[in-house]
Amino acid sequence: MNTLPTIFVVEPDAAICHSVRNIAGILGFGYESYATGQEFFDAFDGQRSGCLVLEICIPGVGGLKIQQRLAEIGATLPVIFLTASASVSIAVHAMRMGAFHFLEKPFHDYDLWSAIQEAIQVDQERRKAGSMHESIAAQIGLLTEKELAVLELLADCKTKFAMAEELGVSVRTIEHHRTQLMRKLKTNSTAGLMRFAVTIRSSHPKLLESVKPSNHNGNGSGNGHGSGEFVPHNGHHAQQPPQSPIWRRNSK
Repeated sequence: MNTLPTIFVVEPDAAICHSVRNIAGILGFGYESYATGQEFFDAFDGQRSGCLVLEICIPGVGGLKIQQRLAEIGATLPVIFLTASASVSIAVHAMRMGAFHFLEKPFHDYDLWSAIQEAIQVDQERRKAGSMHESIAAQIGLLTEKELAVLELLADCKTKFAMAEELGVSVRTIEHHRTQLMRKLKTNSTAGLMRFAVTIRSSHPKLLESVKPSNHNGNGSGNGHGSGEFVPHNGHHAQQPPQSPIWRRNSK
């Protein structure tokens, strides 16, 4: 699959399409243009990185509708709107819906150049963050409920003795779970585990919240067998841009 960022253009003005193509060539990006919104969606692949340069007033599926559809399918492609006649209310609506930039025609060459560069950078950062989130979620998915409870306490910088007391298990049991965590999370030290746990809590808190055990203070009920609860050794339940533009658009 082509991983080169691509500037996608839905714009009826041939002169502007030519200008964007020049930018793509100078910056080393791919370039694709479409006459209508439907043509764009027919070829759209959310896995491809880049940005979308989009005229609001186009035949058929209009620019705002294209933006709406992208949002509905969870696409994160930054959208740069171009228009010669949009009202302030339309511009505000587009920005509230997540438009990356809004340029009114005629615009300065540098403005489009700068907006495209920034949009590509933002898209790459979003994709990197999304990939990292998926990777961490996959690692979390390998852990048992008991291991998750230990990981959560590691995020609080608890010692193995404090964890054993809070979870109502032996220190040896904590050491076993910690060893399993290091193996599954591919780290070779407790300090590495703590950094991983603290990172998740600070940057991806919902990952732990969605799977963490709910009985840390011994408030659970039942015998705990098959429920994922800790059953302690005592038998009691416990909780768990560049300086200047290089190109010029032809102007009338």
